[in-house]
Amino acid sequence: MKYKMKSGDTTFIGIANADKYISFVDEDWSLNQLLKHFGEETKNANIMVFQMSVNGIEHSWKVKVTVNQENKVKGSYRQAQGYIRVTNKELYLVDYDCLTMAAQFNHRKVPDQNCSNYRISIQNGIYQVNVYQFYDVDSNSRTGSRLKDMLIEFHEVKDISSSMDTVYWCNF
Repeated sequence: MKYKMKSGDTTFIGIANADKYISFVDEDWSLNQLLKHFGEETKNANIMVFQMSVNGIEHSWKVKVTVNQENKVKGSYRQAQGYIRVTNKELYLVDYDCLTMAAQFNHRKVPDQNCSNYRISIQNGIYQVNVYQFYDVDSNSRTGSRLKDMLIEFHEVKDISSSMDTVYWCNF
């Protein structure tokens, strides 16, 4: 599956289980509250959030997604590993706009209209997720693939062996 996240604020990108992710934080949330909330939901395997840019640079990310498939990755700018639970045969790629609007307004949920285009069809279960970022938007440089900016691999597992409770690659 291939996606191009071409609109919205992509300073942060997430992979969300819209069925289980609790999106609302506070009508007047602070960045620290939001990051802590992302960490709690990551620990519950409902979302994984990645800071894609230190300098707040937006980019139209080309993302390749694979399920239960080994990919030969020959170098990347950075990589991360985590877990997510699928409960409704779908996940969504979500951007910062989607996440923050849902965090601020109780009636808003993920995905928003824009991010509903980034639906990942996937069987229910627990997945180990390997994420590779090839394009460093802050320095406009690439390591590894020139055809995609990001690769997300889902590998079904029986249980979660360890869980993060922070935003991946976050410098706050």
